[in-house]
Amino acid sequence: MKWITWTKELVETFIEEGNLNERQSFLIRTRAKGYPIAEQARLLNLSVDQVNKDIAKLKKIYDKTSEKSNILPKRK
Repeated sequence: MKWITWTKELVETFIEEGNLNERQSFLIRTRAKGYPIAEQARLLNLSVDQVNKDIAKLKKIYDKTSEKSNILPKRK
């Protein structure tokens, strides 16, 4: 997600406060580590398109979660 410097604390806070499932948690952790979308798709045995859809959903979850969180910064 653009404009956020992902630290371990932010990643774990988002996973906990956003109530992410295992696949969403995997995606956010690997995105924070810099994995390309194609690599994530390969590791999850999904299409790149499906990973992009999941990332779009994560952005919406993040926006809603960051409104209520004292730790998560707002996306720009």
